[in-house]
Amino acid sequence: MDFRKLINKDLVDLGRAADMLWLSIGDPRILETQYANGTVKKREVTEYSIHFQCQWRFVKEGKVLLASHDIYNPYDDSLEWDDDWAWDLHGREKEQSSVFDVHSKDFINDFLPLKIEDIRYADTQDLHIDFNKGIYFDTFITISTKREFYRFLDFDADKHTVIFDC
Repeated sequence: MDFRKLINKDLVDLGRAADMLWLSIGDPRILETQYANGTVKKREVTEYSIHFQCQWRFVKEGKVLLASHDIYNPYDDSLEWDDDWAWDLHGREKEQSSVFDVHSKDFINDFLPLKIEDIRYADTQDLHIDFNKGIYFDTFITISTKREFYRFLDFDADKHTVIFDC
């Protein structure tokens, strides 16, 4: 997989769907999907998107700014042992939200866009991205059996690549 095409592109947005992190990279464009019934749906996407289902973290100056386990932890520590607190719900008040939902808003406001300066892909399928502003992003695979780790979507080439252990 040649991730080097992402160098000099901007990370412009990030978020989650359940516990999957998505990164939006590059310039916006309109994607049209035509359905069998003739209906055409238009939506805005960026040139590239990466969807992560493995462990990951954003780091600046040795401090973890945002990480995969933040999704599962309540922002309000008093909810940590509340059986009714659900990590997968979005749009709640700050006190009811996950650490990820609160910190990702701050990360977006404080740092985005981030320019990709370098990207490295290891034999273990780990991905390391160096951004400007002294921030880097790492994935680290924590399972030895075959599983999907992340997927790379190239909307210009209409290509969708799944990265998993072979």
